[in-house]
Amino acid sequence: MADTRPAAIDCRDLVKTFAGGSARTLDEVSLSIGQGEFFTLLGPSGCGKTTLLRMIAGFERQDSGSIRLNGEMLDGLPPHRRPVNTVFQSYAVFPHMSVAANIAFGLQMQRRTRAEIAERVAEMVALVRLDGMERRRPAQLSGGQQQRVALARALAARPLVLLLDEPLSALDLKLRGEMQLELKRLQAEVGITFVFVTHDQGEALALSDRIAVMRAGKVLQVGTPREIYESPASVFVADFVGESNLLPATRIDIGRFRLGCGAELNADDGSCQGPSVTLAVRPERATLARHEGTDGLPGTVDQVVYLGTDTTYHLRLTDGAMLRVREQNRAATAPMASPGDAVRVTIPPDAVRVLAG
Repeated sequence: MADTRPAAIDCRDLVKTFAGGSARTLDEVSLSIGQGEFFTLLGPSGCGKTTLLRMIAGFERQDSGSIRLNGEMLDGLPPHRRPVNTVFQSYAVFPHMSVAANIAFGLQMQRRTRAEIAERVAEMVALVRLDGMERRRPAQLSGGQQQRVALARALAARPLVLLLDEPLSALDLKLRGEMQLELKRLQAEVGITFVFVTHDQGEALALSDRIAVMRAGKVLQVGTPREIYESPASVFVADFVGESNLLPATRIDIGRFRLGCGAELNADDGSCQGPSVTLAVRPERATLARHEGTDGLPGTVDQVVYLGTDTTYHLRLTDGAMLRVREQNRAATAPMASPGDAVRVTIPPDAVRVLAG
């Protein structure tokens, strides 16, 4: 689904190769990011997402291509002349300064009046919910509170775009979840464009208006979290974002495919027309049945993994291929199947995504 908002950031054909590199870090990357959008660059380490973020900030220069912000060319502008701010993974708050002094620092560099600085600091302290902590030093704050100081300092100068380079990765799991909610709230309240870098798929799905999935310097797919998860455009996206069963298959008719085990599956998805395909099925879209019959894929339970909210059954099909089925735990009952049990798995046609290869 195309975003209809005016572009805050427009990247065209960006290429970057670092000295001594045999491959491009960015390979003709083009992206349009809407005003007021929470946009996430998602991908594994080394895919180019942080390089792209640093390029927007002005810390790196592209070999070719262009970057525009609200229609104005950024090429050649140093970082301090770009209307963007960056929040880093390491917080980068000044340890010898109080919370208030940290937030005020950028405003002082801009030579704002004392009254304007005081008003803006108070506004930012309230925004990030650090009231009463203005005089504390970073050593007296938790990791989450330090990250809020970094966010407040970056937002104080009212940038047109806020760049966030894996800002939550240093936090523990529970605090990370809390800060995800804080980031979502902050972005909604200030209404500016957030460009967020992460390798965490769950984080990207939870926070983003849209996601760009990157690999080896290229953008593979851009879409809403639902589009990326429900309709992956490639085997890599299906495998990287969430969990997927990836089943090699041969097309035998329109919407009908034969697996290696000889069983057949129907698919509503007609986006891939090749004879040899990969069928992607999310584990939660498959249903396990422990009974004899002819419907569904026959298999044997290999492992049962209890995860609290749900249970994952790892099955081995008759050709040796593995298949995962996830069932939600709606009651405190024993698993419906145990290792060694013969089972059948039903998969509705609308749960099957047909991908090239």
